[in-house]
Order: sequence, then structure tokens, then C-alpha cells
Amino acid sequence: MADSPEAELDLAEELEFVKSLALEAAEVARARRGGVTPHEKENRSYVTDLDQDLERLIRERLGARFPGDRLTGEEYGAEGGTGPRRWTIDPIDGTGNLVHGLPLWAISIGLLIGGEPVLGVIAVPPLGELYWGLKGGGAWLDGRRLAAGDAEAFHTQDNVCVGTNALRVVDPRSLPGRLRDLGSACCEQIFVAADRLQACTFLGEQAHDVAAGAVIAQEAGCRFGTIDGEVLSAAEMVRRTPITTPTFVAAPRRLEALMKMARRLEA
Repeated sequence: MADSPEAELDLAEELEFVKSLALEAAEVARARRGGVTPHEKENRSYVTDLDQDLERLIRERLGARFPGDRLTGEEYGAEGGTGPRRWTIDPIDGTGNLVHGLPLWAISIGLLIGGEPVLGVIAVPPLGELYWGLKGGGAWLDGRRLAAGDAEAFHTQDNVCVGTNALRVVDPRSLPGRLRDLGSACCEQIFVAADRLQACTFLGEQAHDVAAGAVIAQEAGCRFGTIDGEVLSAAEMVRRTPITTPTFVAAPRRLEALMKMARRLEA
């Protein structure tokens, strides 16, 4: 898809619809967050009745509005059309946080066209925040444009997120700043875009975890790279899901510094 005003306008309808849909889902989630019923999946992660109900709601709305599009998500199989447009849904990213009453979880809806992430909307119901990004149209938080801060090096007080899976592979002694794990890949990417975090690190995440956030992060000026020195586009990162190599998200100069510093744990 071309980076042009026309390309941006082509998705204006989708963007406004999905923003409204994410806000609707967030309202449902806030009303029900105190009474969810968790169950273990085969991989022992949690799913709740709220995850399932929200994904059905989002699929129903998207399917009715864009009947030719492919629909994929965390809780249910692919359905819909077979064309180049694919919606990827994470109804609750950070279900473990939700179950334990930790107020940091998100609702994520992303659109890929020909495998390229072009639109992302993420609601964070506990914070009452809505993030969105459109390829060529910038990244936004409640109408305020986002730009990730950058620097040649990390300060000792910079927040660097490292997911649980990545912490078992990446040597934490090789990483700068104050290490965090928020338990929500969506929150981590959008918080890097908002300069609340200065980098995040993924391993094992699926497309629904990262697709929407990749648009927002990229439009805020972030880039993507692996511990092995590869610089990736947003499309490449999503295409490689589930992520099998520790992968960083940061503004360009910080990303370069992080890729030089980070090393794997010795066996």
C-alpha cells in the first residue's frame, strides 16, 4: 500500500469504525472486569468468559461491516473472506493481569492488507485510553499525536520491558535501564510509542499480540530488530509470528544501541 494521502483516506472509514468498536468493547470490559471466570487453556494460560464474549462481539461487528474480509483472533479460528484484508483480534491482551486484578490489559484490533499491518486500534480499559495508528497517518493517543523519544544511549532510569519468555533467553545483565515486564504486549508497544517505556522485548508473541501495536509503534517513529542483528519491518515482524528470536521495539538510535548490547544467556 502506498504512503499517500489517498491511501490514508481509503482507510478512514475503517479507522473510525474500529475506534468506536474498541470503545464499545472497552465499556463492556469495564462493566464486567470484576466478575470474570478464568479457565486454563492447553498451554496453561488463562482465558475468561469476557475474552470469548468480546472476541465474538468484535467479530460480529467487523463481519457485518466488512463481509469480504478475513477474521482471525486469539480465541477462535479464522473465518470470513479469502482476500488480502485480514483483521486480527486480541479481545483481552493481558488476561493474567485481568484475572489477578492488575489494572493493565488491553483490547487490540489490527488490519493487515497483503500481510502488512496498516491500521491498529488498542483500548486500555483500566486507564480509559484509546490508541490508534494508520500507515502514513501517524500514531495517536486520545487525539494527541505520539512520537517516541530517542537517544544515542540508555539512561540508567530508562524503562526497558522484557517479556517473561524473553527473560529466559536474553541475559538481563546485558540490558540497560530499569527492566520491566508488564504482562501485555499491546501495552508495551503502545507505551514505547508514548515514550513511557524506552524499549520492549518480545519472544513467543502471536500476530494478534503485536499486529495493531506494530502500526502504532512504527507510526510513532519506532523500529524493530532482533538480538541477532536483523532490522525488521513491521510486516516482517508480524509475518514471523510466533516470534522465535528475541525481538526489540524502540526508537531507531535506541534500537541500534540495544541490539549491540543485548546477548543471549549462556547454556
